[in-house]
Amino acid sequence: MGSSYDLAANLSHMIDDGAWLTGERLPTERTLAEHHRIARNTVRRALKLLEQQGRLTRHVGRGTFVSERAIPATHLISARMEQASPADLLEVRLIFEPQGAALAAARASAEELDTIRRACQQTAAARDLPAREIWDARFHLAIMRAAKNALLIEYCAAINTVRQQRLWSRLKQRTLTAELQHLYDAQHEAVFAALKDRDAEGARAALHQHIITLRNKILGE
Repeated sequence: MGSSYDLAANLSHMIDDGAWLTGERLPTERTLAEHHRIARNTVRRALKLLEQQGRLTRHVGRGTFVSERAIPATHLISARMEQASPADLLEVRLIFEPQGAALAAARASAEELDTIRRACQQTAAARDLPAREIWDARFHLAIMRAAKNALLIEYCAAINTVRQQRLWSRLKQRTLTAELQHLYDAQHEAVFAALKDRDAEGARAALHQHIITLRNKILGE
């Protein structure tokens, strides 16, 4: 976790998971820096990002506190996405995710690439649709995390929340044949290969094609 964006995303998820309650003070910059083994100025930038997002309130001499307005960012985004049609949601994915993959090709650490690789393999190895959906979601989220953009991470986490709904399960169940699973797996592997080769344009094109295929199959286009 070397960047302020990584730390901001991690702390945001911890707040969502209840690590610190509303109004509770976070550990000091020094404690966070030591725990995450990063420089204090990196911690400072991460806290500033979360303060700008309204997730934290910082008081000179008192510390940094979870804002009373800190409704989980993922919940806010997913609440809006829940009202969107599958066509609209897939269109948004088509706009953002390929560019996120291009960023990940340039920014991903070796550890992040390994996480993406494992998610790719576990998706292909899954024995049922629920397990496959979990690993598929982790694959896409891992790519956005490797892009090191806090907004892309929150957006993808929100997408994954919506994907757990019954409507999406029914759509996937209705269209996902064994042949199509193999195609999706091959497309995932193509995305990972481009990321590993640091091929930004290849990663963008591979993920674009994957989402186009997904959209066409789910929507029957």
